[in-house]
Amino acid sequence: MRSPRIEDLRPSRLPANALAALVGAGSAVLLILRLLVPRPVGVADNYDGTRLMCHLGVDIRVPRGTPRLRDYVNVSYYHLPHFSCHQHSLGSINLPDVPYRSSQVLLLYAGRALTRLLGLHSYLDLRAVGVVCCVLIGGAVGLLYRFARLRHRYRLVLCAAVVLVVADTAFIDYAISPFSEIASIIGLLYVVAGVVMLAGPGRRVQWAGLALTGVAGLFFATAKTQNYPAVLPLAVVLLIPALPVSVGWLRGADRRVRHRLAGVAVVAVLVVGAGVVSGNEDQHTAQLTGANFVAVTLLATSPHPRQDLAELGGPAWLADYAGTPPWCAPVKQQNSAEYKQFTKTLSHKRVAGFFLRHPGRVLPVLDNVAGYFYIPRATSTLCAKGPHGRQVMVTPRLANYTHLGNTPRGLLDTRWTPVTSALGLLRGGGLATLLVLWLVPGIAVFATRRRRAMRGAATVVALLLTVAVAQFAASAFADGIDTAKHLNLAVFSTALAWVFALVETLVAVVERGRTAEAGAVAGASPRERRKEPLSGAVSDTVSEPESAG
Repeated sequence: MRSPRIEDLRPSRLPANALAALVGAGSAVLLILRLLVPRPVGVADNYDGTRLMCHLGVDIRVPRGTPRLRDYVNVSYYHLPHFSCHQHSLGSINLPDVPYRSSQVLLLYAGRALTRLLGLHSYLDLRAVGVVCCVLIGGAVGLLYRFARLRHRYRLVLCAAVVLVVADTAFIDYAISPFSEIASIIGLLYVVAGVVMLAGPGRRVQWAGLALTGVAGLFFATAKTQNYPAVLPLAVVLLIPALPVSVGWLRGADRRVRHRLAGVAVVAVLVVGAGVVSGNEDQHTAQLTGANFVAVTLLATSPHPRQDLAELGGPAWLADYAGTPPWCAPVKQQNSAEYKQFTKTLSHKRVAGFFLRHPGRVLPVLDNVAGYFYIPRATSTLCAKGPHGRQVMVTPRLANYTHLGNTPRGLLDTRWTPVTSALGLLRGGGLATLLVLWLVPGIAVFATRRRRAMRGAATVVALLLTVAVAQFAASAFADGIDTAKHLNLAVFSTALAWVFALVETLVAVVERGRTAEAGAVAGASPRERRKEPLSGAVSDTVSEPESAG
């Protein structure tokens, strides 16, 4: 019996790998143009970037009279002799000395190599780092095109939507910045591509998907400390596929053990590697983080701040600074014995115990932090004079443009903001609206489920939503400052989940419509019956050409 024809899988005579390379290269070029033309855009430093850039022994030159770092993006970094991560050139500004361990350092080294190759005048030019990031993102998009089990037109829709999301100023601008958010984005994109490969046909593709997901997962989990909770859902995904290992001494073992051994090994490396890189917080930084959370987040949502402070062993004067970091208080109060004792005894265990005794306090905290989700713009946390002469917290947004000509200070990039603008319409929605944003993609994929969707799209959407929830929770109970920047990955994961859910829903709706049309044709003449309906996805029962992808 003749196999059904598969149309629209390969729009040209080019091999599938060549088509994927073209899609990836085109995506990279578009993102590079978005980032550098007509002039470079990025994210300015908030005096925290030194903790990452110090790994290369580089810093920016800040002459007297230079505008504040947050006002302009600095792309040129210079090598400083005898420079270390425990010495910086930011004058009297008191910053934590512990450097950030992040996979972003690998991107910086690649950017350093490209800086030399292009002959740029500085030791490290962040524009070169931006080009590296765009090329890597293009590679991930090419992999999605190659291995997504959809027809050509729907693969193009999927890849185009992913590029449009990444091109939002809330995401791509981090490619030219001293921050590690772009490493999280790149790592997650490759994780998604790996999961798509894991759901594909053929052992070789699945083994490659397992390797890619493991490596990309390690890169992703080590990009930021807040990403560590996302290791759990990623580990579950790695343990789902059954990939038999042909080892003689395992032949007598249980079949389920043999088929999950490779996944277990990858998960072990992922957990250990992420734990080693993420667990470098010193005691002083941990105390500062805990005090910031209590003052900025917990007290700001408390009906009885002084009672909470008494229970946590904090000084009563800290209630006057609810919603403000403790370092906005006078130095005399920060140096008091009572406050020092409070920070010494404050720990994650003590804060967790507080919420166990007062579970009703969790929702107000989450609802308060959800407000930052709808404003995905990086900010700097500062102290300014408020009512009654007390200092209050202010969060000016970090600039996106370099200091060129008469560029105003703090100028923001507003050229392409589909995700930012859409979330802005929901501002004030709180936690309830955020839960809807997370539930709708999952419900859509489940309601329009197909056999392939349950293996591929549903797994991707479930992973992305779980990552978003985990990263949101980690940011909610973090230090309470720069929360919008910390939520960047949660916003990106949510946007990607919507993209995959919408494309999968589109394919399912078109497929069902054509299936219904085929049913109507079934009662027609034999000649009309030979008209075959087309589906949006590649059927598992159809022999597909190897080059079709």
